[in-house]
Amino acid sequence: MKTFRLISLQIILMEKNKVIHRSVPLQDGLIINREESNSSWLIEAVIPAEEKDFLKEIKNQKLVFEVIITERSNEPALMTGNIRQLTDLSENYSLMIDAKMAAGKDDVSNLILEGIVQDGYSGEELLNEFMYRKNDQMEWSKKLAEKIYKEIKDS
Repeated sequence: MKTFRLISLQIILMEKNKVIHRSVPLQDGLIINREESNSSWLIEAVIPAEEKDFLKEIKNQKLVFEVIITERSNEPALMTGNIRQLTDLSENYSLMIDAKMAAGKDDVSNLILEGIVQDGYSGEELLNEFMYRKNDQMEWSKKLAEKIYKEIKDS
């Protein structure tokens, strides 16, 4: 098992066919790669008590999460999973999530390239457009989340 510090946790929700990022404020957090089959991860975060009601509301749903580990400058990864447990810690709550890797930076790059090729770019223009689009990480996370939620719905 490998353990990393959780820097950022966002829950990406699909509401009325629109992707919404909901940031989860972290007091502290870890993410553990259990190194089992299917890229199994365990996320544990200490969160403020005011997040409890929202998390209880979505507890039984299959969700998409965007996480950043180790350093804020790292690229985010998309994961799917379920909230396993919410535990009262007197002033805060412990949030535990069972997750699997759904998309990493290669998936984002592939999605960006597909779009650029479909838009007719080639050569030097393709490279410039790729660099430009890659800078809009939030937009690509939304597009990947839409794709993941569609796959969840269809399965």
